[in-house]
Amino acid sequence: MTVINAIKFDKNTGAMCCDEQTTIGDVRRMMSSDKIQQIVPTSIRKALKLEVLYGGTGTTAIGDEVRKGMKLRITREYEELKNKTRERIEHLKTIDEIAQIGFEEMMKVKHRHVNDIIKGYFSFESKDFNQGFYNDRENKKIEISQKDVKDKVFGLINWKDAEEADGVFLNAAIVCGFDETGEFKIFKLNMKTDMTIDLVPSIFETVGSGSDASQIIFAAYSGVKTVSERRNKIDRVEGIIQLIRATNAAARFNMGVGGYFNIIYLDGTKDSPDERLIEVMDSKAKLASELVQAYYGNYISDNNAFEIIDELIYKRKKSFKEMNAAFLKASKNKNKMERFLRGYKVG
Repeated sequence: MTVINAIKFDKNTGAMCCDEQTTIGDVRRMMSSDKIQQIVPTSIRKALKLEVLYGGTGTTAIGDEVRKGMKLRITREYEELKNKTRERIEHLKTIDEIAQIGFEEMMKVKHRHVNDIIKGYFSFESKDFNQGFYNDRENKKIEISQKDVKDKVFGLINWKDAEEADGVFLNAAIVCGFDETGEFKIFKLNMKTDMTIDLVPSIFETVGSGSDASQIIFAAYSGVKTVSERRNKIDRVEGIIQLIRATNAAARFNMGVGGYFNIIYLDGTKDSPDERLIEVMDSKAKLASELVQAYYGNYISDNNAFEIIDELIYKRKKSFKEMNAAFLKASKNKNKMERFLRGYKVG
């Protein structure tokens, strides 16, 4: 259970945000998940203008397998290309192609795990089911003809009356970033029965158990923007506030979302890897979350909220201690705001 949110500010910039909570079974919570990760290795990022983030929801191990497969393929193809030429490599893959790689790796993981479940139940694999027979240990041909067996395997493959496959199919992801063109794009990958990869047509996307709450915030925000604004320019401070607000809503109303947030900003106009991707986590991310809560609780003004968020996320010249002090100083009622943020029912 989780929420992964993404927003596009303009042609070249955007951001992602997620929580850190993982639910184990129905009774345990851990605040330690690293749900949004870079896919392009550091050495390649330094050599090429290529930034890709993968934010996964569902079974943690499934997401890890998908990310690992993507990283291995990108690294292998880069090394192969590097061995073919002595000239400087300017292009490896487009962001569209890497999103497709993510989808292909997702399908590989799905097929592998479903196949493991089938092998655990029966003495054959999915490929044997497709051909209608398998060979036993003595290489004797065995027809797969029992109706109940065929129905069970069909259900596992197609996720029909197959709860044991929920951990495989209930996975989705957002892939976003840019290639050397600098154009920021968001893709949604889905492992459910529709098995799709989509280039997101709107300025936002959200996946995970908290997406229903986030969608309301995003839809309300984007709905008041003109077509020109949505196409060309969303103020990055205003936009990041909405991204955090949507994640706050997911954490407030969904039991599977919680902990500190991870906020990542991407800028396709920059050349340096350190400027192209900015990650805000831990205490500063928590402060940003609380500031947005206080802003919508009417405890700080528009100007103060925008100024502090701008410094926390984009300028990043002041320490956490300085920004926390500025936040408290900006409050219209410090004591009441602190009680509000601690969860008291403040009138």
